[in-house]
Order: sequence, then structure tokens, then C-alpha cells
Amino acid sequence: MHHYLIPFFGNALINEIYLNQLDQFRQQLTEMEKEDGSRTLSNARVNNILWSLISIKIVAAEEFKFDYPFSRYRALREQKADSSPMTLQEVKRFLDYVEPKWYDYFLLRFMPGMRSCEVHGLQLKHIDFDHRLIKVRQNVVNGEITDVKTPKSRRDLPINDILSSSLERITATLTEPEDFLFTNDDGEPLDTRYIGKQVWHPTLKRAGLKSRRPYETRHTAAVLHLAAHENPLYVSQLLGHSNTRLLFEIYAPYVFNAARNDGSAFSDLMRSGGVVKPD
Repeated sequence: MHHYLIPFFGNALINEIYLNQLDQFRQQLTEMEKEDGSRTLSNARVNNILWSLISIKIVAAEEFKFDYPFSRYRALREQKADSSPMTLQEVKRFLDYVEPKWYDYFLLRFMPGMRSCEVHGLQLKHIDFDHRLIKVRQNVVNGEITDVKTPKSRRDLPINDILSSSLERITATLTEPEDFLFTNDDGEPLDTRYIGKQVWHPTLKRAGLKSRRPYETRHTAAVLHLAAHENPLYVSQLLGHSNTRLLFEIYAPYVFNAARNDGSAFSDLMRSGGVVKPD
């Protein structure tokens, strides 16, 4: 609203914003460039910005009884970013170079394939040591606690021996059920952009690894589980997918015949690769 919509539309009345103005605004967004000449905003980001205005317009048209002028509008075609998962050796190198205080945070991101917003939403009450489960129940997005993305995203993740040791270290100083596992210096839940800019990308640079999105921790977890011959159905449930279709579409080159017990093969793989520090 404040960064894009208000600077462009200013004090225009909501019922006086028409399709040609929307097209001009979109054109302006798509032509924004970084210093290297690449686009500042992807088609997906532009669509998200425009949907805010469109949603406001729909509600206003219904409430104040004027004609909705965007019926012919079509969103930009979105091209999904190519997946760039890390190899086991790259994961080890990243964890070798990350600041010690972030080691357990990224171990949790690399192992069960949780989304960053899910990790940031974890509170002490979501860690069930008795039944060895991480209960994914909420996200933190832009500092706000929200529901998980989909019904399938509401899931219980098994805590293997590696994660158990890590979670014990993380929760050692927590006392209240509402305490977040990870916070910033002010005691507030972590911000995804902060992690990417201040921790993830600087660590990649120090480790000599190619640049990639922080979201690749999730793709990496999926690939390493499949490389460890874990059952694809188990991996799909771990990631919170509604079915295995997406798993096979993205990770088909990494799918091997499942032949070992769910969870144990991945733990063995992580240990054999030297990723996990000895207790």
C-alpha cells in the first residue's frame, strides 16, 4: 500500500481508477530495474501487488454500487523459479561457515523441510519431546502469527535423534509455552527477509557457495530424503504436500526405490556426510 499503490494513485478516488490506469501502473512495475539491469520485481510479485488493489476495488464496487472496471484484467503469466537444492557436501559446508548461534536454526530448516514462516512460528508448546514430534500449527508472516498455509500444512513432524539433540539445545533456556524457539535481539519472532539478507546470503558468500533463495533449504530437505531412499509418500507428508504429484514433478531425477525405514535412512545420511556435530 505505502510503497507502491499510494505513491502511484495518490488521492485518486477508488471509483475513478480504471483499467487503463491499472495497466499503466503494472507497466511501471515491470520496468523497474536493479543496478545490473535485471528486473526488480518478478511477475509473481507484480501480481501480488496488483491483487491488493483489485481486492479493494471489488469490495468498494459492491459496497458503493458502482461498476467494477477490471473484469477484462488478466494477471501476468508467472514462471516458477527453477529449484536449486544443495548437495550433502554443500549443506555441510554451509553449516561449517554459518555463525554458531544459527547452526541449530538452519539444521532445523535443512532436515524436516519446514518453510521459514513455519520455523519462525514455532513455540515451546509445539515441541513434544515425549512423543518426539514437532507440531506445525502456525506461521509468522511480517511479524504476525497466522494460520498454516493449507490443511495439509498442519502436520506433526517426527523428531529423530539428530533433531532431538538440536531441539534440546534450542529450548534449554525457554520456560513458557508461548516462548518462540527463535527470536531477534529484541525477543520478537524472526523476519524472513532479515534471515535472507543478514544470515543466509552472507553465509553462502563466506562458504563460496552459489547464490540461491533461502527457500532452497526446503527443496534440499526433499532431495536429501529422496537420495536417502526414503519413501516418497513419507517425504510428501513431511513437506505438507496434498499428494506426491508435486514431489515427483519437481524431484523426479532424485527419486530412488524406497527400501528403508522412514526417517532412519535420512539420519544415517546426515551423519555419514559429517553434517551433524558430535554431541
